[in-house]
Amino acid sequence: MRRFDQSIFFFVVAFFLAGTCIHARQEIQYDRFPDDSLFIRALNSAHDGDHKEALKISLFLLQRNEFYYDASVLAGRIYAWEKQYDSARIYLINVTDALPDYHDALSALIDIELWAGNYLQAAGNAANALNYHPGDEVFMLKKAEAYLLHGSREEAVEILEYLLEINPDNQEAPELMDNLNEPELYYYRDNNYLLAGYYGDFFQDPYSRHFHMGTAGYSHHNPWGSLTGKVNFANVYFDGTGLTKYPSLQYEVESYPIISSDSYSLLNYAYSQSMVFPEHRAAFEYFRALPLGYEASLGLRFLYWDDSYLFYTGSAGKYYENMWFSLRTYILPNDDQVSSSWYFNARKYFNSADEYAGIIFGYGFLPDETFLDPDERIFLNTASIGAELSKGFSLNYLMRGSLRYEYEEFIEGSYRNRWRINLGLRYFF
Repeated sequence: MRRFDQSIFFFVVAFFLAGTCIHARQEIQYDRFPDDSLFIRALNSAHDGDHKEALKISLFLLQRNEFYYDASVLAGRIYAWEKQYDSARIYLINVTDALPDYHDALSALIDIELWAGNYLQAAGNAANALNYHPGDEVFMLKKAEAYLLHGSREEAVEILEYLLEINPDNQEAPELMDNLNEPELYYYRDNNYLLAGYYGDFFQDPYSRHFHMGTAGYSHHNPWGSLTGKVNFANVYFDGTGLTKYPSLQYEVESYPIISSDSYSLLNYAYSQSMVFPEHRAAFEYFRALPLGYEASLGLRFLYWDDSYLFYTGSAGKYYENMWFSLRTYILPNDDQVSSSWYFNARKYFNSADEYAGIIFGYGFLPDETFLDPDERIFLNTASIGAELSKGFSLNYLMRGSLRYEYEEFIEGSYRNRWRINLGLRYFF
């Protein structure tokens, strides 16, 4: 055993020494090339999606020549692509402090605030850039886009009309003008919103049961993602009689933190002291974008009533043109049984990521609305079909709705019809 342990030790040492040598050789190779050649290589790496290599070369160039401002701009953009906006600003502001009229750095500073959702700051950066470059069409278009994303329609129209006056042949200004006539294009662009909703769940056998739930809340956009607070109020009626005298309350918080440019997560927690809701409900899920338009996720769902339930869930999705297809599963191990369900979803998107129509097919042993009443039926069969629609109207409103029918086994060998309806309204500002 001692000889075997020594072999492992020498292997690990050799592995790290080899990595160090490779790193040293790479640095030596960098030293052999002039700045401009290395910068072209960094640009090519960034274009190919190798942000790590592009950033490494940019930082090496800045160590060798702190005044190589093109490398600073590229480093700033790479940090912004990775959602590290504070680091991006540092590199770009260092450039504009030395060269206030540096076009590429001014343009990147506008883009960073657009990507971070700071639209008024982006408009301010564009106005500053126009002080150094009056009449610059790129900066004027970005300023108009910033106002449009912020919802300042009149300011955006004024800029675009002036741009078309001085250059009627500009191709991008008419496109933005068209977007002004279709404001729903920008509903999903990191805006705050108020929400209200209704959820209903109905069946008749072996008794009449109606579940009614209302929701009210507020969602705030942050540079790191969204944070939403909700209050749910509900009651269950058995043969027309309410389970409680007054609607029961549940308090919920939900967030979608951005982890990197190609991944994000879901965090959710809800609490209630009522018998209508579980005492605790929690969710975690990690989503990762994959090449060729694929997306995958893994997560957990937790419920606590008189007993606790821990569900495992995962999904695989594919984007194709304006279509999205996904397959999701829920798995619940419990003693010597394993319960599972599968849901297939297909959506067609319209003008934005928040406007779509879709269909849902499901089969398995438990519903995907796992915050409702888990009981012995989680080990029985259910087949379901549903439709969903999300559509914006006016300048600030988005309506969502879905209807689902289930053919549900409520005791072994006996089935019933079950209907679920979900309606929601969001007001963006």
